[in-house]
Amino acid sequence: MRKETIKVAVADDHTLFREGLKLIVNSCDGLELIFEAENGQVLLEGITKITKLPDVVLLDLRMPIKDGIETTKELRQQYPDIKILVLTMIDQDDYIIHLLDMGASGYLLKNSSADEVQKAIFSVMESGFYFNDHVSKVMLNGLKRKRTLPPMLDAMTKISAREIEVCELMAEGFTTQEIADKLFISARTVETHRKHLMEKLDAKNTAGIIYRALKEGLLQ
Repeated sequence: MRKETIKVAVADDHTLFREGLKLIVNSCDGLELIFEAENGQVLLEGITKITKLPDVVLLDLRMPIKDGIETTKELRQQYPDIKILVLTMIDQDDYIIHLLDMGASGYLLKNSSADEVQKAIFSVMESGFYFNDHVSKVMLNGLKRKRTLPPMLDAMTKISAREIEVCELMAEGFTTQEIADKLFISARTVETHRKHLMEKLDAKNTAGIIYRALKEGLLQ
């Protein structure tokens, strides 16, 4: 069980929506909103000036000056440990798949309930990703369309049976410690397997590992 408060930042150009997210975050035990911004540029500049980096960023896509796609790219490059939860009105399959492929840990629509937003924040911190039923369906449909592409045979032949076991448990939502307990290995060893999977599958985070593993047929 995580004891430290999860620090959250928000980037959205609508003041009323930011105020709503602030209430959703700060009303939940274990969460704290530490920074808010009206666009990606303000977010990126602002988090360099605060004492502690956010653990999770709730990120809109359509924003002036610097949009969510550009911001996701820069966050992944500069702060790879920050989890990115896209929160947008854009319900288009290509956007969902593209953002997850870029390194976002989850994708929510703005009509999501307060409970789901809170659940998603905890999930990306505990498991590294949050896929609700809608996003899971989009991913699977997108992967079916891409089945005509040749698989990454070189990477697949290098992935060990143990790494596949770890990948399967990650996809089921187990935390690092829970995976370690199930496989009778240390948490550090689990993290080593996760790092190797990221390298072999050319993934940016846990969400990317699962997406690429599904794409290559490593997970059913």
